[in-house]
Amino acid sequence: MLEIAPPHPRGLHMNWSEKSSFVGVCGVVLLGVVVAGCAPVQEEEEDSSEAVDVGQAEAVPDVSAAVHALREGDDFKPAALARFGPDVAFGGGKFFVVWNDIREGGVFGTRVKPDGTILDPEGIRINISDASDDEAIREPAIAYNGTHFFVVWESFDGVRAVRVKPDGNVVGPVFDVINSDETFGPVDVACSKDICVVTFTVEGDNETDIFFTRVTKDGEVLDDPDRFLSPGDNFAVDAAVAWSSSKEVFLVVWSDSRGGEGEEDIFGNRVTEDGEILDGDGFPISEADGAQRAPDVAWSGKRFHVVWSDTRKGDADIFGARVRGDGKVDDKNGIPISKASGDQITPRVAHDDSNSLVVWSDTRNDKSRIRGARLEEDGEVKDNGGFAISDGDKPQEFLPAVAAGADRFFTAFAGEKEVDFFKPHFILGTRVTHQGQVKDSPALKLTLEPK
Repeated sequence: MLEIAPPHPRGLHMNWSEKSSFVGVCGVVLLGVVVAGCAPVQEEEEDSSEAVDVGQAEAVPDVSAAVHALREGDDFKPAALARFGPDVAFGGGKFFVVWNDIREGGVFGTRVKPDGTILDPEGIRINISDASDDEAIREPAIAYNGTHFFVVWESFDGVRAVRVKPDGNVVGPVFDVINSDETFGPVDVACSKDICVVTFTVEGDNETDIFFTRVTKDGEVLDDPDRFLSPGDNFAVDAAVAWSSSKEVFLVVWSDSRGGEGEEDIFGNRVTEDGEILDGDGFPISEADGAQRAPDVAWSGKRFHVVWSDTRKGDADIFGARVRGDGKVDDKNGIPISKASGDQITPRVAHDDSNSLVVWSDTRNDKSRIRGARLEEDGEVKDNGGFAISDGDKPQEFLPAVAAGADRFFTAFAGEKEVDFFKPHFILGTRVTHQGQVKDSPALKLTLEPK
């Protein structure tokens, strides 16, 4: 097994990235779209009384048209400040959208109320560290544990994290989840009330492995003797993680090359709060023909809903499967969610009430747009092929993220003139009801700067 090397500055590792046709990395082709390029006040911790159940539903009126026009603020204008797209979580009665930012620190975010009000027009600087080694080099991930948001990101020599209260105050300091020059993203995080599990990839000689680290609710990084979830001598990437409160287990999913290059499959492994790995080197979730990549996962209250981009029919489509808390896969052939023309990629999923909302980047009309479909607990797809979530506020819209709370979903995504993860772009967002109604058209502009 590989060793974690001492830290020193580095760029993104390329071993596995060069093998994947639609991983967002330096100088590769993203399913026909060329991706150019190569890569607040700190507050001492105190108890938060603002935390609410993530699934709490409430009657939320929409902001009036007049107030809607002011949500960005008379003194602010939309600005292309982000890179690599957003992530979003719900907690403390608010949605919290985070992104990699061109400003100092590299990690910013804004909170959005369920009625659509943007609370932080200029954004909250989340990476409050001034150390250059803590600078974020890719998109952050965010989760809520009932009292705090945990934000994690890839740095030049490892993975960093910090906690943020629902009122937007950052509870420093920034801390190391892992310090190594052999780690790379994407990073992900999911939290129970007591433990957050952070996932990322570790690179060795001719292998990349899925790795996890546990962090307590107080920000203490725990030292587990075994943290590898995938086998060695293999390429495994793109891990995502979700927590089941009823089964008291985390499910980590990833894209795995043990089926061969161009035949990547989706695998999973369960981890307890105590750090016990339940499924050895992982179990298969999808072993269909073609490549299955870029998975995401959410807990529905009864099962994990896993989604991914799938090339079994040539073009990339969106498929999913339901996985029980004991690791049993209910849909071994996968559930087709969108098999439209063109490519559907980078799916994300969130669950609220009886539906999961699956969102993705869609190129069926030769432009990248965000579409979504609802997946029910019985595996039925309510919107086969998907409905439009973005409507062309920007020429290209891509890299969606989604969260659920307050009886609705919130989808955040990137927008610009071209699909280029490495160049600054806008972050936009819209609310979506359980019935699939898009509430914000045009979309909310989330990256703003003073006029």
